[in-house]
Amino acid sequence: MWGRNDLALARDPSTRFLPGLLAVLVYLAALAAVGGLTAQGFVSDWDRRLAGSLTIQIPPTLNTGDDASRAASAERRDAVLRLLKVTPGIADARPIPEADSAALLEPWLGPELVRTLPLPLLVDVRLAQSQPLDRESLAERLENAAPGTTLDDHARWLADAQALARSVAVTGLVVIALVSMAAVLAVVFAVRTGLGVHRNEIEVLHLIGAPDRFIARQFQRHTGRLAAVGGVIGSILAIITVIALRWTATDTTAVTGPAGFATLIASIDFGLRDWLAVIALPVAATVISTLTARASVMLSLARLP
Repeated sequence: MWGRNDLALARDPSTRFLPGLLAVLVYLAALAAVGGLTAQGFVSDWDRRLAGSLTIQIPPTLNTGDDASRAASAERRDAVLRLLKVTPGIADARPIPEADSAALLEPWLGPELVRTLPLPLLVDVRLAQSQPLDRESLAERLENAAPGTTLDDHARWLADAQALARSVAVTGLVVIALVSMAAVLAVVFAVRTGLGVHRNEIEVLHLIGAPDRFIARQFQRHTGRLAAVGGVIGSILAIITVIALRWTATDTTAVTGPAGFATLIASIDFGLRDWLAVIALPVAATVISTLTARASVMLSLARLP
């Protein structure tokens, strides 16, 4: 495919910018693809983790004495646990230690505020697969056993997260589409400039009987080579960027604890699909650039007298 060129296209100033420009475009497209895939994978992972589970939240009892408050809250928690153990459709119910609940809130509220605030008691519930759970009935009985107790099936959180992931994926597709359009325009500009620079040579080739497809092949080979170089460079830079972001976020999370964006970036785990997407980008850039160059040359030569 990468045979010699009878036209001196490698010396054209108009084509020297093409690898660098395509590298930048592929880099942006790769980051957009990684962002969309990461958001989808993050939500899918949480969906799998939370499938078949509920969280029971028991509000704390506020009394004048701390010991009395803890005793009353423990009493309410025990009443809820006894109820859950005899509820059909529940396989297991375990209280979440207060230290774990505080650790979840500490990155957001700070250690001082977490220590002073009365935190609700949480119970992790695992549902039985063999028997459905009557959630409305359970909610009523929980209210009777410990007033103010709520049942969270994570549906609202997952719906919001899925909507956000879809938005990120759509944004990534839009970015990739815009990048593709920019790449096509850049190739068309470079090819037409090259046609103008080599107009005399092309006329000579026509005079000796060279068909348009022979001339188009010269341009498409040259453009494809430049696109492959730029695409590979862009993909490598994107991979380095993602690895660097993940390393930095993992280091930050280890020091400060889980906190939003850093946790999301640290959770990036490239699977086969992600690697294939990144590897496919330079291949796609090469194919698109090659076909664009051929089409542009054929259309331009067809207009010549």
